[in-house]
Amino acid sequence: MAVFDGWDGERLLWVGFGLIIAALIGIALFRYVGTLLFAIFVYYATRPLYRQLDRVIDHPNVTATVTILFVVVPMVAVIAYAGVVALRELDQFLASNELETYRSLFQPYLRLVREGNVDGLRDALTAGSGTPITGALRQGVPSALGRLQSFAGFVFSVLARFFLMLTFLFYLLRDDQKLRQWFYESIDHDDEIVSYIESVDDDLETVFLSNLAVIAVAAVTAAATYTALNYLAPSGTVVATPVLLSLLIGIGTLIPAVGMKLVYVPYGLVLAGLAVTTSTPFWHPIAFLVLTFVVVDTIPDFFARSYLSARSGVHMGLVLLGYFLGTLAFGWYGLFLGPIVVVITVHFAHMIFPTLGSALLGE
Repeated sequence: MAVFDGWDGERLLWVGFGLIIAALIGIALFRYVGTLLFAIFVYYATRPLYRQLDRVIDHPNVTATVTILFVVVPMVAVIAYAGVVALRELDQFLASNELETYRSLFQPYLRLVREGNVDGLRDALTAGSGTPITGALRQGVPSALGRLQSFAGFVFSVLARFFLMLTFLFYLLRDDQKLRQWFYESIDHDDEIVSYIESVDDDLETVFLSNLAVIAVAAVTAAATYTALNYLAPSGTVVATPVLLSLLIGIGTLIPAVGMKLVYVPYGLVLAGLAVTTSTPFWHPIAFLVLTFVVVDTIPDFFARSYLSARSGVHMGLVLLGYFLGTLAFGWYGLFLGPIVVVITVHFAHMIFPTLGSALLGE
């Protein structure tokens, strides 16, 4: 660029200005680095689908939207299904004997509401501070409103980060080629840098796509296994919610070290507790844990990761180490940052460091 053809002072001025811009962008993204890294993970995991669709649709905006819907719709379906299950369990909890006292306390007021007797309801609520319902309302309403406000703030924060992630994802899918071309032109298509960037880019796609594939394989295998177990069980249902549990097990494969065991082991312990305290057969928890460990946990994970790791230029052991250390060092978003650091480091060691080492040693 012409700006770098002048004095060193002018060059340093522009470098300093660029560093200020980078610092401002870094400060803006610092609080949302997890959101950005998750968007990068989903971008690499869905980029092959985007490119296949782009050959048919040939409209970047529509193609990016369809690709995102392919990711968002299953996520919403899982959340909705989990919500339905949670509401059903809550309804059963509210119908338990321990809450009958509170239910009978509200019955007179509910009867007035059903009758439409507004005056009677107002008189009953304002009859005196000594009534149980009035005291309960005066003590409970401010606390409930405070919890509701905190919950609303949490929901808003989650939704804001979710839509920010979708924004990052949309423009990464749509404009990645433009960004790549701008960068290559800026470095005058330097062969060494271009080769390094492309190697890192290809392996990140393989690593993150392998995560998505393992999630899908584990979830489908678990759903088929639990459905068959429920069908063959002569003494009733073994797994109450096979689809939801299977989806959670698939997502659990992302957790370093323990993986899906964090999901199915507690569920197996719950089944064991039911076998001890109720008439549930003891073979239920045993069959569940054995089948899950052998059929769901070991076999799909071994074959899927082995097949996909063969396509990558990075050893799968290093990738798994990146997941584990990244999570320990950076928290939950280290789950995505760790593999990125591993891939960048491995290719730097293979492609760049030998040249630098030779130059430093004067060879």
